[in-house]
Amino acid sequence: MKKTPNDTIKSEQNHVDWFRASAPYIHQHRGSTFVILFGGEAVDHSGFAHLIHDIALLSSLGVRLVLVHGARPQIEKQLKTLGLDSQFSDDLRITPAENMAGVTQAVG
Repeated sequence: MKKTPNDTIKSEQNHVDWFRASAPYIHQHRGSTFVILFGGEAVDHSGFAHLIHDIALLSSLGVRLVLVHGARPQIEKQLKTLGLDSQFSDDLRITPAENMAGVTQAVG
């Protein structure tokens, strides 16, 4: 379907309206520090590139960022590769000394 001049004008007006609505929030949060936590599963997700672009946009708008990432899937894969078993208690990993090298490799 071909765009008409009216479609273009509506699209441009929507963009201007969106920016006007966003501007106060951009101003309010410039210089703020955001802590963003995401799990290791996010790295393998098809939307990971979008997440990174959104994080980059926040940075470009003057937001200071602290990124905290999980690595459970990556650690599990590395330990299996090394033939080591994972132990958990209440969904928290118990890491014996002999597994630390594999964990370090996974999150390195």
